[in-house]
Amino acid sequence: MEHRLSLNDVEWKEFFIGGNEGIFEIESTSSGIDKNKLNHEGGKVPYITRSDINNGINMFISDNQNLKYNQDDGNVITIGLDTQTVFYQQNGFYTGQNIQVLSCETLSKEVAMFIIPLLKIQMQKFNWGGNGATLTRLKRTRILLPIDKYDNPSWQFMENYIKQEQKDIAQKVIDYYEQKIIETGFDLVGLEDVEWKSFYFDEIFRKIQRGKRLKKADHIDGKTPYVSSTSLNNGVDGFIGNEDKVRKFEGNLTLANSGSVGSCFYQDYEYIASDHVTSLTLENADKYIYLFMSTIIKRLEDKYSFNREINDKRIRREKIILPIDKFGKPNWDYMSKFMQKIEAEKLDKALEYIYIYIYKLAISEELKLPLFEEKEWKEFWLEGLVEINSGKDIYARERIDGKTPYVTATASNNGVGYFVDNTNKTLEEKCISVNRNGSVGFSFYHPYKALYGNDTRKLRPRVENKWVSLFLSKSISNQKEKYGYGYKMGTGRLKRQKVMLPISETGKVDYTYMKKYMQIQEIKKQYKIINYYKNLIEELSSF
Repeated sequence: MEHRLSLNDVEWKEFFIGGNEGIFEIESTSSGIDKNKLNHEGGKVPYITRSDINNGINMFISDNQNLKYNQDDGNVITIGLDTQTVFYQQNGFYTGQNIQVLSCETLSKEVAMFIIPLLKIQMQKFNWGGNGATLTRLKRTRILLPIDKYDNPSWQFMENYIKQEQKDIAQKVIDYYEQKIIETGFDLVGLEDVEWKSFYFDEIFRKIQRGKRLKKADHIDGKTPYVSSTSLNNGVDGFIGNEDKVRKFEGNLTLANSGSVGSCFYQDYEYIASDHVTSLTLENADKYIYLFMSTIIKRLEDKYSFNREINDKRIRREKIILPIDKFGKPNWDYMSKFMQKIEAEKLDKALEYIYIYIYKLAISEELKLPLFEEKEWKEFWLEGLVEINSGKDIYARERIDGKTPYVTATASNNGVGYFVDNTNKTLEEKCISVNRNGSVGFSFYHPYKALYGNDTRKLRPRVENKWVSLFLSKSISNQKEKYGYGYKMGTGRLKRQKVMLPISETGKVDYTYMKKYMQIQEIKKQYKIINYYKNLIEELSSF
């Protein structure tokens, strides 16, 4: 198995952060730039402050103005001492806000990601009181770092460790969004919504059997496809006529165990399997089910490589996420209809992944939709679209830490302020929240069960659909600029709030348009995220 780096693999040693013996050169900047005079029109250069959000970036400014300080080149760590904020700045930036800039020749993005959590731990001892943050205290602060055989910081270990963790996280993100894009795509092609569940291979396949070894020198010319571990030609590596000491299969899947590990193909003809592939047979499945399964299984290509084969035991305990019926069993009929729909749309069947099918379908559907500026819109009273209910406060002294989202009047984290173990009459799922206080006018959709504070209003849509609710929530948020702390969004005002929505030819709200538009935008975003992280894994695999 591939060796995983562990924090226990290396020895650790304390180092000063700065000073003559420190690992960083520290440059201290001071305030002096009037932010109101900064030109940020069309700006692309970050302006760093002591903010604890957005990587410390307060705004983006143009780089052609005469500032007191030169632009920093980047590849440094910035620290706001009095706010205990620590961030890595990869690109050039400006700052004039009492920021400490830490640099060293061996710093890279991955090394910075390793060191920053260690710096943050030490920064916690700085506060606004008698033990306040100063440059001198920062320089004399020590952090523990892994060391090499010469007792120097092991920069290579830090970089490799972070790349390893980033690959794991990236793969989890890919798995998550591939699943989400599939779920959205099912709905987009007109099939009903279903739940999904994880299954082991040996729970799904009636027969899992590896092919039999057959040396190249023993091949006899013939007409029977010989399936091996190639990712080309549907896995067919040639045609042979051998009858003895071979294993024949027909109408099932082949999965490459080595070579192009994870390559999976549907074989609708009789074939001979080499010992580099495993035959996977379902019970009474049609070709569409097999095609569906093959595209899902191909995700294993990202998990395995040439130096990590899939052995027989590992195959049986691999997991696959499938749509399920009301009994919690794989919904084979659903999978078959989905693939038939794909085929009926005459999309490119050579595409490797279902999420690529769905992305192509989304682009195709988008071309059929009227543009926003071409669509007819109309104002509607909000109370005609939703049922409006008050929230109920759970005061700090009453809150019990738990897992239930508690929606407050915040503008971040989808409106969720806390996670609690409390419950009350506001507990509900598939609702929209609107902030009536605090960050007034912000609106969020909550597909999960959540509790709602009294500074929010809980809106129960009269048309219950995830994508329609997301569209409506955005339309409500578009009105937030007219509200403020002196003009709160109470229940009465909310009922008489108007929102602009697209309409059909009959003048009614065009819910179909709203739903399809949001689905397409979601698929496009998910596709972009998946490809970003696939490229990231490819880059990280080079170490």
